[in-house]
Amino acid sequence: MVVQERQVLTDFRRKLDEKIGRRKLLVENKNGISLELVKYQTEHENCLKARTIVQTVARSTQESIEIHIGNITTLALATVFPDPYTFSLRFIERRNTTEADLIFTKNGNETDDILNTGGGGVADIASFALRIALWSLKKTRATFLLDEPDKFLHSPVYQEKASALMKDLCEKLGIQILLISDQQRIIAAADKVIRIENKNGVSEVVNV
Repeated sequence: MVVQERQVLTDFRRKLDEKIGRRKLLVENKNGISLELVKYQTEHENCLKARTIVQTVARSTQESIEIHIGNITTLALATVFPDPYTFSLRFIERRNTTEADLIFTKNGNETDDILNTGGGGVADIASFALRIALWSLKKTRATFLLDEPDKFLHSPVYQEKASALMKDLCEKLGIQILLISDQQRIIAAADKVIRIENKNGVSEVVNV
Protein backbone atom coordinates (compact mmCIF):
# COMPACT_ATOMS: atom_id res chain seq x y z
CA MET A 1 0.00 0.00 0.00
CA VAL A 2 2.78 2.35 0.93
CA VAL A 3 4.48 1.78 -2.42
CA GLN A 4 1.24 2.42 -4.29
CA GLU A 5 0.57 5.63 -2.37
CA ARG A 6 4.08 6.85 -3.11
CA GLN A 7 3.54 6.10 -6.80
CA VAL A 8 0.27 8.00 -6.75
CA LEU A 9 1.94 10.97 -5.08
CA THR A 10 4.79 10.82 -7.57
CA ASP A 11 2.40 10.78 -10.52
CA PHE A 12 0.41 13.60 -8.97
CA ARG A 13 3.60 15.66 -8.42
CA ARG A 14 4.66 15.06 -12.03
CA LYS A 15 1.29 16.15 -13.39
CA LEU A 16 1.29 19.17 -11.09
CA ASP A 17 4.75 20.18 -12.28
CA GLU A 18 3.57 19.78 -15.88
CA LYS A 19 0.57 21.99 -15.17
CA ILE A 20 2.75 24.58 -13.43
CA GLY A 21 5.18 24.56 -16.34
CA ARG A 22 2.35 24.87 -18.86
CA ARG A 23 0.80 27.71 -16.86
CA LYS A 24 4.16 29.50 -16.76
CA LEU A 25 4.49 29.12 -20.52
CA LEU A 26 0.97 30.43 -21.10
CA VAL A 27 1.62 33.43 -18.84
CA GLU A 28 4.82 34.21 -20.76
CA ASN A 29 2.96 33.88 -24.08
CA LYS A 30 0.20 36.10 -22.75
CA ASN A 31 2.69 38.75 -21.69
CA GLY A 32 4.38 38.59 -25.07
CA ILE A 33 1.06 38.87 -26.90
CA SER A 34 0.04 41.79 -24.67
CA LEU A 35 3.25 43.61 -25.61
CA GLU A 36 2.64 42.93 -29.30
CA LEU A 37 -0.95 44.12 -28.93
CA VAL A 38 0.23 47.40 -27.40
CA LYS A 39 2.76 47.73 -30.22
CA TYR A 40 0.16 47.13 -32.93
CA GLN A 41 -2.34 49.45 -31.26
CA THR A 42 0.30 52.18 -31.19
CA GLU A 43 1.13 51.56 -34.86
CA HIS A 44 -2.57 51.64 -35.72
CA GLU A 45 -3.04 54.95 -33.92
CA ASN A 46 0.02 56.38 -35.66
CA CYS A 47 -1.32 55.22 -39.02
CA LEU A 48 -4.66 56.92 -38.31
CA LYS A 49 -2.86 60.13 -37.37
CA ALA A 50 -0.69 59.91 -40.49
CA ARG A 51 -3.73 59.27 -42.67
CA THR A 52 -5.44 62.33 -41.20
CA ILE A 53 -2.38 64.45 -41.98
CA VAL A 54 -2.16 63.06 -45.52
CA GLN A 55 -5.87 63.68 -46.10
CA THR A 56 -5.56 67.23 -44.81
CA VAL A 57 -2.58 67.92 -47.08
CA ALA A 58 -4.36 66.24 -50.01
CA ARG A 59 -7.47 68.36 -49.52
CA SER A 60 -5.37 71.51 -49.32
CA THR A 61 -3.45 70.51 -52.45
CA GLN A 62 -6.65 69.66 -54.29
CA GLU A 63 -8.16 73.01 -53.37
CA SER A 64 -5.07 74.83 -54.65
CA ILE A 65 -5.14 72.83 -57.89
CA GLU A 66 -8.87 73.47 -58.30
CA ILE A 67 -8.37 77.22 -57.95
CA HIS A 68 -5.25 77.33 -60.15
CA ILE A 69 -6.64 75.31 -63.05
CA GLY A 70 -10.11 76.82 -62.71
CA ASN A 71 -8.82 80.38 -62.87
CA ILE A 72 -6.59 79.80 -65.90
CA THR A 73 -9.28 77.98 -67.89
CA THR A 74 -12.01 80.47 -66.97
CA LEU A 75 -9.73 83.37 -67.97
CA ALA A 76 -9.01 81.76 -71.34
CA LEU A 77 -12.72 81.25 -72.01
CA ALA A 78 -13.45 84.86 -71.02
CA THR A 79 -10.69 86.08 -73.37
CA VAL A 80 -12.29 84.45 -76.41
CA PHE A 81 -16.04 84.44 -75.76
CA PRO A 82 -18.28 87.41 -74.86
CA ASP A 83 -20.62 85.38 -72.62
CA PRO A 84 -18.28 82.64 -71.42
CA TYR A 85 -18.67 79.64 -69.21
CA THR A 86 -16.77 79.56 -65.95
CA PHE A 87 -14.72 76.44 -65.36
CA SER A 88 -14.09 74.53 -62.16
CA LEU A 89 -12.31 71.33 -61.30
CA ARG A 90 -14.15 69.23 -58.75
CA PHE A 91 -12.50 66.27 -56.99
CA ILE A 92 -14.89 63.43 -56.13
CA GLU A 93 -14.29 60.17 -54.25
CA ARG A 94 -15.59 57.24 -56.29
CA ARG A 95 -14.82 53.55 -55.87
CA ASN A 96 -12.15 54.35 -53.27
CA THR A 97 -10.27 56.56 -55.72
CA THR A 98 -10.19 60.30 -56.31
CA GLU A 99 -11.54 61.44 -59.67
CA ALA A 100 -11.75 64.94 -61.13
CA ASP A 101 -14.94 66.23 -62.76
CA LEU A 102 -14.69 69.07 -65.29
CA ILE A 103 -17.57 71.44 -64.55
CA PHE A 104 -18.68 74.28 -66.84
CA THR A 105 -21.14 76.81 -65.48
CA LYS A 106 -23.21 79.50 -67.16
CA ASN A 107 -26.21 81.37 -65.75
CA GLY A 108 -26.25 79.08 -62.74
CA ASN A 109 -26.47 75.91 -64.85
CA GLU A 110 -23.71 73.29 -64.62
CA THR A 111 -22.63 70.73 -67.16
CA ASP A 112 -19.81 68.21 -67.48
CA ASP A 113 -20.61 67.55 -71.17
CA ILE A 114 -19.44 70.76 -72.78
CA LEU A 115 -19.27 69.26 -76.30
CA ASN A 116 -23.02 68.74 -76.44
CA THR A 117 -23.92 71.73 -74.28
CA GLY A 118 -21.56 74.54 -75.22
CA GLY A 119 -20.24 73.41 -78.58
CA GLY A 120 -16.88 72.30 -79.90
CA GLY A 121 -15.40 75.80 -79.87
CA VAL A 122 -15.76 76.09 -76.11
CA ALA A 123 -14.30 72.60 -75.72
CA ASP A 124 -11.33 73.58 -77.92
CA ILE A 125 -10.42 76.64 -75.85
CA ALA A 126 -10.97 74.79 -72.57
CA SER A 127 -8.81 71.88 -73.75
CA PHE A 128 -6.00 74.25 -74.75
CA ALA A 129 -6.23 76.15 -71.46
CA LEU A 130 -6.14 72.91 -69.47
CA ARG A 131 -2.92 71.92 -71.23
CA ILE A 132 -1.35 75.22 -70.24
CA ALA A 133 -2.68 74.98 -66.68
CA LEU A 134 -1.37 71.45 -66.18
CA TRP A 135 1.99 72.41 -67.66
CA SER A 136 2.23 75.37 -65.27
CA LEU A 137 1.98 72.96 -62.31
CA LYS A 138 5.04 70.95 -63.37
CA LYS A 139 6.73 73.19 -65.96
CA THR A 140 8.40 70.46 -67.95
CA ARG A 141 9.47 71.06 -71.54
CA ALA A 142 7.87 74.36 -72.62
CA THR A 143 6.96 73.27 -76.15
CA PHE A 144 3.44 72.33 -77.20
CA LEU A 145 2.63 70.39 -80.38
CA LEU A 146 -1.00 70.98 -81.33
CA ASP A 147 -2.91 69.51 -84.28
CA GLU A 148 -5.76 71.86 -85.24
CA PRO A 149 -6.39 72.95 -81.63
CA ASP A 150 -9.30 75.18 -82.69
CA LYS A 151 -10.91 73.04 -85.40
CA PHE A 152 -14.41 73.62 -84.01
CA LEU A 153 -13.93 77.37 -83.50
CA HIS A 154 -15.65 78.60 -86.67
CA SER A 155 -16.33 82.26 -85.85
CA PRO A 156 -13.70 84.57 -87.41
CA VAL A 157 -13.86 86.85 -84.37
CA TYR A 158 -13.29 83.97 -81.95
CA GLN A 159 -10.47 82.62 -84.14
CA GLU A 160 -8.66 85.97 -84.00
CA LYS A 161 -9.10 86.16 -80.22
CA ALA A 162 -7.84 82.58 -79.83
CA SER A 163 -4.79 83.38 -81.94
CA ALA A 164 -4.07 86.48 -79.84
CA LEU A 165 -4.54 84.42 -76.66
CA MET A 166 -1.92 81.87 -77.74
CA LYS A 167 0.50 84.65 -78.72
CA ASP A 168 0.01 86.38 -75.37
CA LEU A 169 0.56 83.16 -73.40
CA CYS A 170 3.75 82.39 -75.35
CA GLU A 171 5.17 85.79 -74.48
CA LYS A 172 4.12 85.84 -70.83
CA LEU A 173 4.94 82.22 -69.97
CA GLY A 174 7.98 81.73 -72.19
CA ILE A 175 6.47 78.77 -74.02
CA GLN A 176 6.55 77.74 -77.66
CA ILE A 177 3.55 76.47 -79.60
CA LEU A 178 3.91 74.51 -82.84
CA LEU A 179 0.51 73.96 -84.38
CA ILE A 180 -1.12 72.71 -87.54
CA SER A 181 -4.09 74.67 -88.84
CA ASP A 182 -5.76 75.57 -92.12
CA GLN A 183 -7.48 78.59 -90.55
CA GLN A 184 -5.75 81.84 -91.55
CA ARG A 185 -7.04 83.73 -88.53
CA ILE A 186 -5.73 81.05 -86.14
CA ILE A 187 -2.19 81.47 -87.46
CA ALA A 188 -2.48 85.26 -87.76
CA ALA A 189 -0.41 85.93 -84.64
CA ALA A 190 2.25 83.32 -85.41
CA ASP A 191 5.90 84.42 -85.46
CA LYS A 192 6.59 82.08 -88.34
CA VAL A 193 4.34 80.23 -90.79
CA ILE A 194 5.36 77.23 -92.90
CA ARG A 195 2.87 76.53 -95.68
CA ILE A 196 2.48 72.98 -96.96
CA GLU A 197 0.38 71.94 -99.95
CA ASN A 198 -0.63 68.53 -101.22
CA LYS A 199 0.44 68.16 -104.84
CA ASN A 200 -0.50 64.91 -106.53
CA GLY A 201 -0.59 63.11 -103.19
CA VAL A 202 2.73 64.54 -102.05
CA SER A 203 3.07 67.16 -99.31
CA GLU A 204 5.38 69.98 -100.30
CA VAL A 205 6.60 73.09 -98.49
CA VAL A 206 5.62 76.00 -100.72
CA ASN A 207 7.15 78.80 -98.67
CA VAL A 208 8.78 79.44 -95.30
